[in-house]
Amino acid sequence: METKNKRRLGAVLGGIALACVAGVALAAWLSSGSGTAEGTSTTAVNSTITPTDRATGLYPGATTTATVTVNNPNAYPVTVASISPGASEATAGNCPAGSVTTAGLTNPAGVIDPGGTRTYTLTAKMIADPSNNCQNQTFVLRLTASLASAAT
Repeated sequence: METKNKRRLGAVLGGIALACVAGVALAAWLSSGSGTAEGTSTTAVNSTITPTDRATGLYPGATTTATVTVNNPNAYPVTVASISPGASEATAGNCPAGSVTTAGLTNPAGVIDPGGTRTYTLTAKMIADPSNNCQNQTFVLRLTASLASAAT
């Protein structure tokens, strides 16, 4: 009988120990937290347009191509929404402004990766009746590119 009593006592003590552990676990204080997160945005950096290949062989009424490179100095990918039409400035040789023009581009294909570049081809045209001062000149045409974020 003594073994039976020891078993009962062990079972009773085990049950009490289990109840104590469960009681401690249930007695633990529960809490929750709340707060905020913050973020900051970057500032868009303007791109630059540089000539890649000049429009060569221009003569009165001639049409040819010129290529330009647009860079993306931003930390996110961009697309070119447009490149404005351009008109030549007056040259040092007295060729009047507007003697050479380029058509603009709207929504050209492609994405420029962060820190990357992309080349675009423009159509350049010399007016039909330029001044004789326009011979053997280099023409500068101001262009503007509009870019949009291509981030997904």
